[in-house]
Amino acid sequence: MQGLPPLIAFAATARHGSFAAAARDQGQAPSTLAKAVARLEANLGVQLFQRTTRQVRLTADGERLYQRCQRVLAELEDLQTIAS
Repeated sequence: MQGLPPLIAFAATARHGSFAAAARDQGQAPSTLAKAVARLEANLGVQLFQRTTRQVRLTADGERLYQRCQRVLAELEDLQTIAS
């Protein structure tokens, strides 16, 4: 795995339902997020999203990862708050 950035890209895309909306939220290009998610999918060997030209929807594997990802990212946010 390549660390947190691909997971952050995945979680933002899942939360917003599109690469474009997630990219605006993250201050990145949609293609940057799409490539990060594609690399994550390749590394994990699973498809995380069902893609159409208008939206992305989580697959069953994607839903499971998103649930875990939300908990991990929330915990990291708490750690940053405590540390500062």
